[in-house]
Amino acid sequence: MDLLIWPEWPLRFGALFHVAVALVLTALTGEAGRRLGVPRVTGYAVAGLVLGPLLLGWFDASDLASYRSVLDLTLALLLFELGIRLDLRWFAANPWVVATSLAEIALTFILSFGALWAIGTTGGLALAVAAIAVGTSPVIVMHVTSELRAAGQTTDRLLALCALNAACSVILFKLLVGGLHGVHGGWHLALLHPLYLLVGSILAGALIAGAYTALRKVVDPASEQGLVATVALLLAALAVLTALRLPAALAPLIAGALIKWYDPRPHLWPQQFGSVGGVLVIVTFMLAGSAATSGQVFAGVGVALVAIAARVLGKLGGTMAFGPASGLDLRKSLALGVALMPLSVLALLLAEDVRQLYPAFGDRLMPVVLAMTIVLSVLGPIATRWALVRARESRTGETS
Repeated sequence: MDLLIWPEWPLRFGALFHVAVALVLTALTGEAGRRLGVPRVTGYAVAGLVLGPLLLGWFDASDLASYRSVLDLTLALLLFELGIRLDLRWFAANPWVVATSLAEIALTFILSFGALWAIGTTGGLALAVAAIAVGTSPVIVMHVTSELRAAGQTTDRLLALCALNAACSVILFKLLVGGLHGVHGGWHLALLHPLYLLVGSILAGALIAGAYTALRKVVDPASEQGLVATVALLLAALAVLTALRLPAALAPLIAGALIKWYDPRPHLWPQQFGSVGGVLVIVTFMLAGSAATSGQVFAGVGVALVAIAARVLGKLGGTMAFGPASGLDLRKSLALGVALMPLSVLALLLAEDVRQLYPAFGDRLMPVVLAMTIVLSVLGPIATRWALVRARESRTGETS
């Protein structure tokens, strides 16, 4: 009788062992990157690519789907924090910041679409890539600014524009999905679905903000209990958003901005939040590489490089045109445009969402988005770090 009381040989460690080893390797790669003078998140991105199907094959696209809740939680926490840093009153006091954001968003979208259209990309695909190109990775931007302990005019605008870019990218992409609904399901679906997503996200954000405000009266947000309450609140919010089929990225950002609007005082975060957030960021980059196969990357790299070039021109054009009017000199305006370069997991999740709804369209979109995120998740953090150091807003003793 086999009681299964003795270990098998060869030993079977299970999936958790591979995840643990991958986490350690990703963290070590990030630290190695730091010692080489690049941001840790660049190392994380490289490790994710090495561990994924592009090289070692420890993770694949099924793991990206399996751990989707972890990715959504990471984005929700960071976007919620980013929203709380976003003081909407500042936009009223300095409307040129909004003008800068609108200019770089519009230029990025128009130039990306135009460049892809010019090389023969179909209209729907060009629009989808242009909508994704508008976004800037909140995960990378917040991690790099935290690593540098950056503070100043450029950093403030970078965080504000990053928040607006992420929101506009999601909204534009969902409008595009609404257009796909129109092709497949009629005009009423094309009109009602984006409206539902936008109004639903605003209402959900208001509810999250109200719940957080109520929790804050019971527990200190800067305490260990405050961390537990915040994470629990966002987990519950994600469950509700998923059940309602609302985008997980918009509501937490809106909630944070509403909290800051009603209470403009500085908001303290528990010290443990940095540790938890750091682990989640490492996991996020580790899993992001699981979507990249060599066939997909090679299939999309040509279109991706054209989109990246147009995106660079759009970001720099908008910040250079309106940055000086908002109070930045030309050097810092240039730095701001460069700092907006990162693109990461949010772009992948948007592409994956549309692939679940429309597989044929998603299969054409995903290779381009994958190639873009590979380039901009590795080089984007380096660009952001260079820009903040160049703007002399790093507090880690680094100089340009």
